[in-house]
Amino acid sequence: MVDNAHRDLVEQVDEIVQLWRMGAETPILGERLQAFRDHAEAYFQRKISALAGSTDSEFVRHMSEHDDMILKIDGVLADFAAGGGAVRWFDMVDSVRNFLRHHESRDPKGDCALLNERSEPTKETLIGWTRDLSVGVDWVDQHHRALIDTINEIGMLPKHYDLADADALLERLRRITWYHFHEEEAHLARSDRDRAHRHVAQHRFLLAELDRLIFDVRSRRVDLTGEISDYLCRWLVDHIQTIDKDDFQSIQR
Repeated sequence: MVDNAHRDLVEQVDEIVQLWRMGAETPILGERLQAFRDHAEAYFQRKISALAGSTDSEFVRHMSEHDDMILKIDGVLADFAAGGGAVRWFDMVDSVRNFLRHHESRDPKGDCALLNERSEPTKETLIGWTRDLSVGVDWVDQHHRALIDTINEIGMLPKHYDLADADALLERLRRITWYHFHEEEAHLARSDRDRAHRHVAQHRFLLAELDRLIFDVRSRRVDLTGEISDYLCRWLVDHIQTIDKDDFQSIQR
């Protein structure tokens, strides 16, 4: 029988991820995430009480995963409280999903099956545009929106997609990326050469990662599944919320 408390946690994290994908603002996400944290903490404390005295190594592993999950949730909440984007969002989501997927291993036909079903790639928006993704420069934000739109189209490919369709979207992503990076680098070079050099190095690394992914898809080494789509989200959002925000907001001061 599926544990109702565990089911509630699965549904909560699913709702939070969907809100993020639809572009919910940080106060809403922070409120839902705090509620999830409180429920997860209370749920785990009940588990500890029920298994008091147990020396089961699996339980010890679950305790460690729980602590890791709570720390990462707290990190994202701290990002929100500081008024910035959730730089640690993806690590937190991975930790939460890992915890929920494995925490009920004693009942693999119950909650794990539920979570695995809910963790299937969604065909809705992967990245929603929010103020947290803005770097404060209109043309940069417009470029980022174009990249986000393309990644969202990749995420909406059917499970058994046509390789030609996937290749066309990836090639479009590469062209937009190359043009965007070129424009950013030229702009930074006119304002701050030191920052421009650092930015160029980061761009070359990101382009190499994208080229490697495109090669792997074309050679059918990997599929454009939910895991790869999530990787592309990280690939872009992490860059926007770290080096792009740092550099473009610095030169505007």
